[in-house]
Amino acid sequence: MNSRELFLKTLNFEKNARTLKWEFGFWGGTLQRWYKEGLPLKEGFKRKIIYGDTILGPGFEYPLPSLDEELLMESDISSYFNFDEGPITFPFNWFYCPRFEVKIIRETEEKVEYIGNDGIRRLAYKDERSMPQWIEHPVKDESDWEEIKDSRLNLKNINERITVDDINQYVSECKNRNRPMCLYGTPVGFFGILRILIGEESLYYWYYDKPAFLKEILEYLCSFWLGIAEELTSKIDFDYGRFFEDMAYKGGSLVSPEIFREFISPYYRRLIDFAKSRGVKHFIVDSDGYMEDLIPLFLDAGMNGFLPFEVQAGNDIERIRKNYPGIAILGGVDKKALIDKENIDRELEKVKRMLKIGGYIPYVDHTVPPNISWDNFKYYREKLNNIIENN
Repeated sequence: MNSRELFLKTLNFEKNARTLKWEFGFWGGTLQRWYKEGLPLKEGFKRKIIYGDTILGPGFEYPLPSLDEELLMESDISSYFNFDEGPITFPFNWFYCPRFEVKIIRETEEKVEYIGNDGIRRLAYKDERSMPQWIEHPVKDESDWEEIKDSRLNLKNINERITVDDINQYVSECKNRNRPMCLYGTPVGFFGILRILIGEESLYYWYYDKPAFLKEILEYLCSFWLGIAEELTSKIDFDYGRFFEDMAYKGGSLVSPEIFREFISPYYRRLIDFAKSRGVKHFIVDSDGYMEDLIPLFLDAGMNGFLPFEVQAGNDIERIRKNYPGIAILGGVDKKALIDKENIDRELEKVKRMLKIGGYIPYVDHTVPPNISWDNFKYYREKLNNIIENN
């Protein structure tokens, strides 16, 4: 079976197909280390990788036309372990068009302060070894929103949002595709997008000081994204919807249930109800941090799948499976366990139990960090592939 068939059968809890051999992604520094430790260099990358790069694996949709053309997808690891092909996105930009011009404000030998193509001013290490310091976001008041909406977030330039030369040929080639195709995708979501536009600190104040203005933004974005979804679903069918949030940390959700129900749920229901009307059945949300308290809120809004379930944040995918038996679970393999082979074996016993129930695609619970050796990752992945193939 191809990866599209395996993906749909897995999310439908069908017993007559194995799950997928995917990974979420890797740090650039991890790839730098592994090439030195024995990973064969065959395809490499279109540019030089840096330590803090996010290198996408086949478990992540690619390409990402709404974000940055500089984002990289690995191929040498996939080739080595014979991974299944990953999901694809329709070649259409759902975000800023045009993007902001990148501007360097100042720099030292180690750091650079700049405005990125997302309009955010940040101070970062040049090798991106850690999260940057966020200095300023593009929407500081109502006039900023009006300017961005009129110049970068509309469908007046819809043809410029298409990222292939011949869209009709692309659609024709994808009708009988072997890979699952994602509707929506990053940055579509109703918390994460406000963090990008406004910044986290201001957002929390505005939930209370400017609720009407936030709802104006959310209403516009929801209608904007519905317009895109209507256009694209008129051309081709989609296999699932995915949404970007990153709305939790180790201590739990970054917003209260009341904020979620008022500022997030209504807009998700509209996007999901529309997609259901076009035959889409699976809706997955991507959020870091401790997710268990958020699951019932997302379920009520229409989601039925989640990733990547970071173990160090307290997520326990076996407990989650027991409490929410019908949801799709992707990820949940503790990255910290890959430091030691005995812990790898323990994690893989958990994977075996999860696979017997179904609805599960196992992979490391976020990007694999540089403290994991190639030897240990190879040990983990070869054993996991064997479990998947013989489950």
